[in-house]
Amino acid sequence: MGDTTSKPSTGELAMRRNKYLILMLAMALAACGQEGGASENNAASVTGDAPTGTAAAGAPTLWGDGKPMPLEIQTAHPNGVVLQLTSIQSRLTETVVGVRVINGRDRSVELNRFNNNRDGYLALDTGERLYLSPPPSNARLNIEAGQTLEGELVFLGRLPPTQTAVLVLNENSQTDNQYTTTPGFRINLPLGSATSGPGR
Repeated sequence: MGDTTSKPSTGELAMRRNKYLILMLAMALAACGQEGGASENNAASVTGDAPTGTAAAGAPTLWGDGKPMPLEIQTAHPNGVVLQLTSIQSRLTETVVGVRVINGRDRSVELNRFNNNRDGYLALDTGERLYLSPPPSNARLNIEAGQTLEGELVFLGRLPPTQTAVLVLNENSQTDNQYTTTPGFRINLPLGSATSGPGR
């Protein structure tokens, strides 16, 4: 018997070829869609990083551009304590003042008598106060007789661009009592001149 299997006509072959091409096109589009999804994911991750850059670009303005600036201020209290201010720096969350305290009397003294951060502060010309954050190891800022304390006083909050501020230590203590062991200090900080000094 002869072979009765009919061969596909030319029209049927063309239709099969078209279906194959359509299938291949669909697969190619699907692959592109997956790649597009990956691209979108990559774009999302880059966008996710954008807020950091935005925050950096929109960072708050710091006094002196956040750089430590030298100070040459000295105040002698009648009780024999000499307070020297050596530097000041504004940071994002704090302001740091370099100090040297010389206790020239025969008894110890305290520059933060109430052991808290409300008795010492920086008073800004805007009316704002940046309160002292005393070190846990010496919260009262005690200086023994005849000793010198050198370090940094940390105040909570950044120092914005400003021309003047006042450093206050032992707020309600006397500034002219030669017998006190808790000397009060009120020191004007000429911040404008510090930023416009030589080489600035």
